Amino acid sequence: MKEYFDILIEIGRTGILPKEDYFAEHSLKKRHFLPEGWKLLDNEDLINLFRGLVVLEEFWFSSGERIGSTTDTKFVYREIEKRQLDSDHSIGNWAFVLSSNPYVPLDSGNRHGAQTIYEYLEWQSNYHDRITTEKIDADIRKEEKKRLKAEAHAERLRRKEIRDQELGYKK
Repeated sequence: MKEYFDILIEIGRTGILPKEDYFAEHSLKKRHFLPEGWKLLDNEDLINLFRGLVVLEEFWFSSGERIGSTTDTKFVYREIEKRQLDSDHSIGNWAFVLSSNPYVPLDSGNRHGAQTIYEYLEWQSNYHDRITTEKIDADIRKEEKKRLKAEAHAERLRRKEIRDQELGYKK
């Protein structure tokens, strides 16, 4: 399996895919999983493995194979983020722009029209801000409804008391 890593790392390093017959010979065609041990790669090889996977997956996509959410790239990118190797999101943006798979690199499945990872992250941040604001607004409306209901109930009780006094039920 080391050879598989070497092939992907070389693709990532150079950006060049091997010839078509090489894929069949080395079982690179339609492979959707990474063998064990990829998390043990050093930082540079991990980044190149990620890039190689993105390039290879895009080649598969252009030849009609859709990988979608089963992509290995999202797991490799998570490891890159875990190691803090992409604090400026430049590696992720490279993949985001290059890949036709919406699950690359952030496993989102929907890019919401964003053309770069930066636009997507801004959308995501705004979305969470909107959700928070809407929740606060809903809570305010709920409390206002409770207050109005309590006031209406108190007014009914006041009117009943007045009516009861007028009818002589209470002195």
